[in-house]
Amino acid sequence: MKKSPEITDATRNKLIQAFCEIYKEKPISKITVKEITDAAGYNRCTFYQYFQDIFALLEYVEREMIETGLEKISTLQPEASDFNRQFVLVLSEVLHKHDYYSVLLLRSGAGSEFFKKIKEYIIPVMMKRYHVSEENTRAIFCMEYGLTGMLTVLTHWLENPENLTIEELGTLIHGIWCDGLLAQLKE
Repeated sequence: MKKSPEITDATRNKLIQAFCEIYKEKPISKITVKEITDAAGYNRCTFYQYFQDIFALLEYVEREMIETGLEKISTLQPEASDFNRQFVLVLSEVLHKHDYYSVLLLRSGAGSEFFKKIKEYIIPVMMKRYHVSEENTRAIFCMEYGLTGMLTVLTHWLENPENLTIEELGTLIHGIWCDGLLAQLKE
């Protein structure tokens, strides 16, 4: 008997939530499938119906967030005068929508695999927006610098969302990106 998509999604989500709860407390290398299934209330066979292993589960969560973000970013008009602000707002909204997972995935910082994956997708969008050639290595360094800072600020905001509204965050990051850091330090 085939399970309904709603049941399948609910089971997958319970496994992901259980993983995230455990991942808050310990590194992925120390997490076992048994811990996840016990926390989710399923058996190991159920886990393997959805994921090959724990790293596949993590990859699923990362891919889901990145694809959601890319889908939204692809609707933006690169030539719009407020592209930067809209870009930041869309990225913020995607991370905020998945805030629980976002904090976990981004917490390991700029060197994490998730940061690298996000930048792999975003840098080409930004290069296109600013009509920068892929051969311009200096521009790639600048994009790396800017996006790492943006993702770090977004991570800090996800951990402290009461400090700024999403619109204020978008305006701040847009200001840093367009006018420079020192301009934003002057209130």
